[in-house]
Amino acid sequence: MKNALLIIGLALAGHALSAQPKAVIFGKVTSAGEPLMLANVVCIGTGYGAATNEKGEYRITLPGGTYRVRCSMVGYRTQIKEVTVTNGQRRQLNFELEETPLQLGEIVTTAGRRPQSLEEVPVSLSVMEGRDIDFRALTSLDEALRYIPGVNITDDQVNIRGSSGYSRALGSRVLLLIDGFPLLSADGGEIKHDVVPMFDVEKIEVLKGAGSALYGSSALGGVINVITTKPRSDELRLRVFSGFYDKTKYAEWNWWGDSPRWFNAAYGRIQKVYGSSSFRISGGIYGNQGYRKMDDFLRWNVTGSGWMKLAKDHRLYVSANIASNHRGNWIFWRSLKHPLVPPENADLSERVVSDKQYIYAKHSWLVNSLFSMENRLYYYRTANDTKSDTSDFSLRPADRIQSSAYVVGYQWQGIYSGIKGHLITGGMDASFSYVDAQTFGRRTATSWALYLQDEFALLRKAQMTVGLRGDYTKVDIAKVDGRINPRLGMTYDFASGSTMRASVGLGFRSPSIAERFAVAGAAGLQTKPNPDLLPERSTSYEIGFRQVIFPFAVVDLALFRNDYRDLVEPIIDSSDARIVFRNITQARILGGEISISTTALDDMVQFQLGYTYLDPVDLTLNQTLKYRPRHLLIMNMNMHYGAFTAGVDVRYLSRVETIDDEISFVVRDADKRVPIWRTDVRVQWKGQLSNREVLLTGMVNNLFNYYYVEVVGNMAPIRYFTLVLETSL
Repeated sequence: MKNALLIIGLALAGHALSAQPKAVIFGKVTSAGEPLMLANVVCIGTGYGAATNEKGEYRITLPGGTYRVRCSMVGYRTQIKEVTVTNGQRRQLNFELEETPLQLGEIVTTAGRRPQSLEEVPVSLSVMEGRDIDFRALTSLDEALRYIPGVNITDDQVNIRGSSGYSRALGSRVLLLIDGFPLLSADGGEIKHDVVPMFDVEKIEVLKGAGSALYGSSALGGVINVITTKPRSDELRLRVFSGFYDKTKYAEWNWWGDSPRWFNAAYGRIQKVYGSSSFRISGGIYGNQGYRKMDDFLRWNVTGSGWMKLAKDHRLYVSANIASNHRGNWIFWRSLKHPLVPPENADLSERVVSDKQYIYAKHSWLVNSLFSMENRLYYYRTANDTKSDTSDFSLRPADRIQSSAYVVGYQWQGIYSGIKGHLITGGMDASFSYVDAQTFGRRTATSWALYLQDEFALLRKAQMTVGLRGDYTKVDIAKVDGRINPRLGMTYDFASGSTMRASVGLGFRSPSIAERFAVAGAAGLQTKPNPDLLPERSTSYEIGFRQVIFPFAVVDLALFRNDYRDLVEPIIDSSDARIVFRNITQARILGGEISISTTALDDMVQFQLGYTYLDPVDLTLNQTLKYRPRHLLIMNMNMHYGAFTAGVDVRYLSRVETIDDEISFVVRDADKRVPIWRTDVRVQWKGQLSNREVLLTGMVNNLFNYYYVEVVGNMAPIRYFTLVLETSL
């Protein structure tokens, strides 16, 4: 198979090198007469394209033919023009773009593993910009995901359109990527939210629906791709903030007395640009005393990244990160009367130490205008240990969560456009995992995959995407998991600013090492292994519509259906009263989603709304799927006036209808659940002090001090106040 892949790669490269395109499309991109740098100019449905330079100029070399050329840039209305060129001919094509605060001209990379316009994507994809993360001073990934339509978090478990419930941090049905590199722990297959360098994020892309046709296992319910910023200028930037939790409405809940519970943080970033190369070092430390007893934490991370031009058309990107989190081991509340303290028999000195390190490198080579390729290497290590000053874990060894997990991987990808009207993306993924854990011993896992995708024009305004991926996974002594997952998608531009999309695809997830082999305990619950777990499978269907009402609104509608088979769920074995993970659930989720972005009063007011309806049915038990809310609503509004910006966020999730019935045996008042209503407000002043930019932001989160739980027996954050100072030096 490897030899075949090598032959295919050499053949494509040889074809690319032998091709001699002679036509040239060139021109200039401006707005209000001023040149626009880094605007994207691409020929739709092909691999031909370029970005404008500092003068707003671009140049594309390609075979003769008729092309629809799209010019786009974030903050500007996209333009499409048609042009015909013959070999040996040069054609000038200029663009004058209109500015708009709406999310137009967005270039995304997650849907097709390559840069493309959001309007070309045949599946639902939401984007959260870095400026929105900075405005809210978000410090971990899960905080940011709560503001994205169709996404909800149960404790720290990510749920996209109902794909996941709550599996007690074992196994994620959503794949996390940072700059396209997979970042799930090798033992539990889970997302470590604090490993993401939030101070460096340019944007977060969330792909909704099965992504296994390109990304394989763990993309069963979707993909989250965190894209970090590339330095464009020298900068030294600092951000510090401090805040405290308010008192509760009920005096008996305030276990800390009159002294408030504080949190403080400091983050910094230095970056330098040297011609075509640049580097960045960033990091920060965050300490939080916590509003719940035994739930304090101290976490920090440091990230270093470098971008280098090695030779003509060769680029190298390297990034490394170290992150650590020392926290209390909070599990469940004592009762509804005492929701902010753990049970009376809890070990109050128990601590969890979580360390993470990753390093990845990407080599990009633009062979010529028809063929480009990337080589990627990555390494990710996670380590967890439970410590106590007062308890002897030898007396309860299952309660000590100790694990060291390692994963190393290699990816190759090529993009070829030498066949007229087709854009072919193909590649391979391979990884090896090793885990040494007290609760399930030493385990290994191996996986590799091949994928291929073709994008082509079906009609003049219709674009088709056909993809296929084959995966092989071997987890220690368990049986081999092998799956082939196809995907079919289409977009149709039937009018100016109007795009329809439709897609169908298969997904799968191979259960994690921990789900198969863990023997652990917590809060009176014990688990046992089941190495015979089968892969989870899904089929996703979607049809959507996107309408740009220029210059003041973008409306996106989607209807979807997801069918799931062999979902892995934790159940209590009646023979020994221990939890075991089994393939027990067949499920169907029907739903719809609407997203609206508007601007008014000459861009002084910006408003976004996202609403998702779910009908999540457990077909095995004929009941609502566990831990899935039916209604999810997110609204935010920003208002600008002079140097001031005010913002408000409102988030609503309907009451979860179904939970694990057995949890009531170990958690008191487990049935005390309400709808989630949360309102956050903030005001920011942007000015100059001593010729330096200064941002001062005041925030009140959970403004109305509304009490709710995301997972049973865990009171969500009460009202808290934050003051943020950010400046460049």
